[in-house]
Amino acid sequence: MSIKLIAIDLDGTLLSGHTYINDVNKAAIRAAQAEGVIVAIATGREHNNVRSFLETAELVTPVISSNGSVIHNENKQPMFSLPLENHQAMEVLDWLETNQYYYQAHTNKGIYTISTGHQVLAVEVDRLLSTNPDPSYLQMLEAMQGMSAKLKMIRVNTYQEIPNDTEFYNILALSFEQEKLEVGRTHFADREDLTMVVSGHMNFEIEHKQASKGTALQHLAEHYNIPLEQTMAIGDNFNDVSMIQLAGLGVAMGNAEPEVKAIADEVTLTNEQDGVAHAIYKALGLNVPLV
Repeated sequence: MSIKLIAIDLDGTLLSGHTYINDVNKAAIRAAQAEGVIVAIATGREHNNVRSFLETAELVTPVISSNGSVIHNENKQPMFSLPLENHQAMEVLDWLETNQYYYQAHTNKGIYTISTGHQVLAVEVDRLLSTNPDPSYLQMLEAMQGMSAKLKMIRVNTYQEIPNDTEFYNILALSFEQEKLEVGRTHFADREDLTMVVSGHMNFEIEHKQASKGTALQHLAEHYNIPLEQTMAIGDNFNDVSMIQLAGLGVAMGNAEPEVKAIADEVTLTNEQDGVAHAIYKALGLNVPLV
């Protein structure tokens, strides 16, 4: 099987420590591109946020963002989008605000978040610390605050302040409290008009019913006239399942969720062991460079 298109997840997959693309993985991506293979990033993150990682690493690729709701080509030009209906987005945001969830709404105007979001998370951490004095909760809260600052999000007092002509691609909700998370996941899981996916232990995400990384991979393959049998997908979490199942070669990371490993064709090393690079070199039959 000759691989012509590779879709790679970011968090828990390509990124080391969730902060950067390391030299080993960069070299593997460039080696694939040198062989004429199209390498695309496929992530739940917002497009501009993804570009910051790629530009730092000096990589140029197409980007599937917001869990497959948006595709941009290597020149940052929009190729495809599948936004939520406006009334659906308003309903989701109303429920999240009413039930006091922290959220990030990926849109064509940027990332919107509730101005009281970090206060909501701080209250959750206080509750958790009262029953379990684990300092990691405070560390997670600080990490969230730092990440939010980097994303340059647009803060609103309520979702009703978001302009009416906004396109909503993905709405991410986050909570440190497992019971609260399960309430939200259960509330949206059985909706036939929406898709709910989980991309981490502390979140759930809402998007268009037909949006998924798998759908986006298929769209990208058709655009480049590449059969799905000649595609490869690499990921670690539940939002990667659709593309791992659809690709000709589906690869799960060594740190992937057990259910993701179970549906994959192969399991590579972890993200901290350069699992992406190993998977690429193996699939393309290339020698791993000596470091």
